Amino acid sequence: MTADLLAGVALLLCWWLGSSVHDLTAELAAPGRILESAGSDLAGRLTDAGSVASDLPLVGGELQDALERGSEAGRSIERAGVEQQRTVATLATTLGWVSGGTPALVVLALWLPKRWRFARRAGHAHRLRETGVGLDVFAFRALARQPISALARLPKDPAAGWRHRDPEVIAALAELELHQLGLRVTSRTRASSGEQG
Repeated sequence: MTADLLAGVALLLCWWLGSSVHDLTAELAAPGRILESAGSDLAGRLTDAGSVASDLPLVGGELQDALERGSEAGRSIERAGVEQQRTVATLATTLGWVSGGTPALVVLALWLPKRWRFARRAGHAHRLRETGVGLDVFAFRALARQPISALARLPKDPAAGWRHRDPEVIAALAELELHQLGLRVTSRTRASSGEQG
């Protein structure tokens, strides 16, 4: 559970980092929005001025053409602003995924295989426990696998107790082994172990 909690916190931090980088990078699109707005406004004003200028005698047509070319320049500025915003949005998304997604993949690569192995071991132990095999198997595994410090904390000598089939020692050893797998000794397993003894 501790590893699961740490992995969850790490994944949340990765999400926060990716989101923060995305948001900070997305702020670079502000000049593009200004360009888009200014270009659109300029193009609109020059188009309106060209319409008015067309009514002038003699030079109206030429002036309108010049203003229309200026309006097209304004549209180019507007398009450049839109393109800059698209580029920044793509960059922000890419950097967000790279900065948050890469560490998240590392966390998942380190955590998921261990979690999968633990779940398989716990599942096998659960099925073995439910078959009524008794506590001897788990007690024997505890003798072989548990740290010496854990065995030393038991109230009786674990090796001697296991050899003499002391039910209290066998139950304590099995409890140590099952606890590591997130399981408990059930009354059914105790009863089955007592019948075998």
